[in-house]
Amino acid sequence: MAARLVGRHGTVTAIDIDQAALATAADRAREQAVGNLQFVQGSIDQYEPGRAFDAVIGRHILIHLRDPLAILSKAYEYLSPAGVAVFQEYDFTTVHLAYPPCPMGDRLMAVFRDFFGATGGGNIGTQLLHLLLEVGFRAPDCRVEYPMDGGPDSPFYEWIAESFRSIAQRAAAAGFVKESEFDLDALAQQLRREAASRNASVPGPTMVGCFARKS
Repeated sequence: MAARLVGRHGTVTAIDIDQAALATAADRAREQAVGNLQFVQGSIDQYEPGRAFDAVIGRHILIHLRDPLAILSKAYEYLSPAGVAVFQEYDFTTVHLAYPPCPMGDRLMAVFRDFFGATGGGNIGTQLLHLLLEVGFRAPDCRVEYPMDGGPDSPFYEWIAESFRSIAQRAAAAGFVKESEFDLDALAQQLRREAASRNASVPGPTMVGCFARKS
């Protein structure tokens, strides 16, 4: 999306610590014939671009970091004058449960809330405006939203199951869930059956999006 926005005269640098994620992104870029992308494997807190950017974009990254303020400070530093920072982050402290109730799905949302809450990042989405102001941005513009879906063909079940897979081992080690509580390989299908059998509305997690320009 960013590559299409900047057009053929612009370039996008994508940074991720996970080589598999970068490989997936590169495959998608090739499928969509997007050639103005470069991929860098590494930790964002150690990245040194050596030049200024017109925009810095981060999506669901600050929630995983120990010092999000330091990363936003770097983003401010890396931006050219009037450059824009755009971030989207979860807030798991505000959870809209399914209706009718879906015990398994609701339990998973509770694990996400407790796991990220223990690190202090559970409400990182709500922190965004404050953090952007702290590092020097003026008048951030923020919105709160979350998707809602349901039915047997919804993509939500795989989304939730794979998101849980990414934290399951750490969540179990920290005592937020038992290792045997969920079958990761069958989880998406179990969530699908649970919601579809109830004709349930399934809300996604709350997401906060903010953008601000460098003064």
